[in-house]
Amino acid sequence: MSGGKKLPRLKLMVTIIDRDKGAQAVSLFRAHNLHFDYLCMGLGTASSKILDYFGLSETEKDVVFSLVPEPCVEKILRLTAEKFQIHRPGQGILFTVPLSGVSAQVPHVLCKEEYLAREGTEEEAESMEQTTQYTLILTVVNHGNVDAVMDAARGEGARGGTVLYARRVGMEDMENMLGFTFQPEKEVVAILTPKEHKRGIMEAINRAAGLTTEARGILFSLPVDDLIGLQPPIEGKREEE
Repeated sequence: MSGGKKLPRLKLMVTIIDRDKGAQAVSLFRAHNLHFDYLCMGLGTASSKILDYFGLSETEKDVVFSLVPEPCVEKILRLTAEKFQIHRPGQGILFTVPLSGVSAQVPHVLCKEEYLAREGTEEEAESMEQTTQYTLILTVVNHGNVDAVMDAARGEGARGGTVLYARRVGMEDMENMLGFTFQPEKEVVAILTPKEHKRGIMEAINRAAGLTTEARGILFSLPVDDLIGLQPPIEGKREEE
């Protein structure tokens, strides 16, 4: 980049698609000069009625975390949605989260002028569903407590979530401070919801699986900038098992 020119902001793009399609998504991103991608295994938590409505035969998911320069977001979202038919119910969810900081060298790799020019960011692109009306709620709980989280969340309007498996490290200081022991095995439940439902869902989860329960849940939320693939609720139908 020429001397002193301000680099574009980066966003974290999260792609949730059926198992074994994650590698295809990464190949697509690499073809457009996105070189910071992380693939995780996930598990969908939607109720059986919702799965039937969406035409899903299984709930195992690939979750791909990618760093994307803001000028390239619209085109990458469009290409990904087209390739995996994410506009169709049950094909996946794609969203972005704003970042407040990133390693200094990363923007210099992702935001090279020739890369941004090649993406044609000045061209007219197909209009995408862009919204700031959604929130990503993340709940980290002891292994075996996903049902408690989702039951509480569904009671406040959540329709489903994605589970990632993790392991807690460096927990000794927190255990000494709080006075109880943490399991090292963790489950991270990610729930996308309209902003107006966030408070009720988080309060319900905290009551059922918060830090003072056996689940030892820790909750936090993130704003969502761009969103594709989250279908509107089924009107007139209660989302039950």
